This record gives sequence, C-alpha cells and structure tokens, in this order.
Amino acid sequence: MNINDITITSLETINAFDIVTGAYKFTLDELQNATIAQTQERVDITGKQGRKLNSLKRNKAVTVSGTNGLVSGGLLELQVGGEFENKVTTVMWTDYLTVASNAATTSYKAVGTSGNEIESVYIKNEDGTLGQPLTQDAAVAEGKFTYTPDTKALAFNDGEIADGTEIVVFYMRQIQADVLENMSDKYSGKCALYIDAFAEDKCANVYRIQFYIPKADFNGEFSFEMGENQTVHAFEAESLAGACGTDGALWTYTIFGANAEDAT
Repeated sequence: MNINDITITSLETINAFDIVTGAYKFTLDELQNATIAQTQERVDITGKQGRKLNSLKRNKAVTVSGTNGLVSGGLLELQVGGEFENKVTTVMWTDYLTVASNAATTSYKAVGTSGNEIESVYIKNEDGTLGQPLTQDAAVAEGKFTYTPDTKALAFNDGEIADGTEIVVFYMRQIQADVLENMSDKYSGKCALYIDAFAEDKCANVYRIQFYIPKADFNGEFSFEMGENQTVHAFEAESLAGACGTDGALWTYTIFGANAEDAT
C-alpha cells in the first residue's frame, strides 16, 4: 500500500501508560487540539570567504502539546509529580445564615481546637459587604458568641443581633475526598503516549493513524484560566530518545485501514 497524501480529519484520544510497568495512567478524550512539533539543528560547514560547503544535522527534538476540554486528574498527577489520595481532609467552608432568637446553626460540623472551631463570624451589611466581626468565646457577651460542635449551634448575646440579620460564617470542616498535593520537592514525570486520529485520502478512504511516543517527558509548567472562559487543561511534553527497546525512536507513525483485520 502506497500512501501519498492524507488529511487528518479528527483527533480522537491520547492514552498514557507507565514506561516501566506498562500500567494505564490516563486518557485525554476531550481534546480541543494537539500539536506534534519537530525541530532539527543544522550547523553549516564553511570554506573560504564563508562559502557553505556542507551542513551537519543534529539534535532532533519532538514536542507534543495541546489542550483538553476537561481537567484530567491523571495528567495533573504527571505534571506535578504526585498522586491523588482518597482520605479524610479539611476544607474551608462558608455559611450564609440568618439569626433568629439570638441563634443560628452551621450547615456542617466545624472542626478545630476546642473553643476555637469557628474561624470568624461577620454581620452582613445591607449593601452585601461584611461588617462587624464577632469572636468565639466560652460564654456569650457583647461581640462574642459560643459554638457547640455536636449540635452545630451558634449562640449570640441577647438582643445584640436582630432577628432576620444575615451573618457570614467561616469555618473548617472534615470531608472524605480525593486530594492531590503539589509538593515543592517533586517534579513532573514521564510516560509513554499513544495519540490516535482518523484520516482520509483523496479517494475518501478512511484510515486510522497512531503516533507512539515511547518516552514523553512532561513539562511542569501549566496554568488553569478560570473566569468567563472555559477552563481547559493544557499540556506539553518532549519526546526523549533512548527508551527501552526503541532503538532511539522519538516517535513511530502508523497508518492503517479503519477496518483493518488482525495480521496473521
């Protein structure tokens, strides 16, 4: 089969596997775009009066980059050099409550040192800003409140806060969650990548294309843009030569029929 000209019509998935064990790591299947860029250094050999006699070609480099429409947990692990752990952890929580009969109740149980479970309570101004702060104490008094963790009850000084007054309560609570810690002494990792796409030739024959990158070294530099625009997960990795069993290949490009049978 002689394949001359094809058009890559759609990018399907990028699958990542551990280089050493071959274990599956993650899949990027909401790819907005991806680029495989190759560079090559050329050094000119010159003669008299700077005439170019020949050139030396060296230092091929291949970079894979792109954006995924969803934030990938597996990709994030690789970029920061850590692993998600499902465990009990604490998070900061914000309650917007209304005082009635000098009392209110937090949505969840606040945790912390005994007698200091609530980070802070603020009386909300009419314009929505936070006004007078209150502090937790062992007994209610002017500007002070008590908190009972077992019942999640807040109690305020008699008559200090009118019924219907809105307050904002900040506190820590414990949850079971998946946690990834970005440690300062751990760095981005490497994996093997399989990039799958569909293509067509001039006669509208459909093919599958697969780029295999045996050793992709991921860049630890990335950002999450959050706000009006969609948050996407950007990535960049450099292909390294010398992966086990590859004879120095930076990538392997395979094209085959979309309905190709198993080889015998």
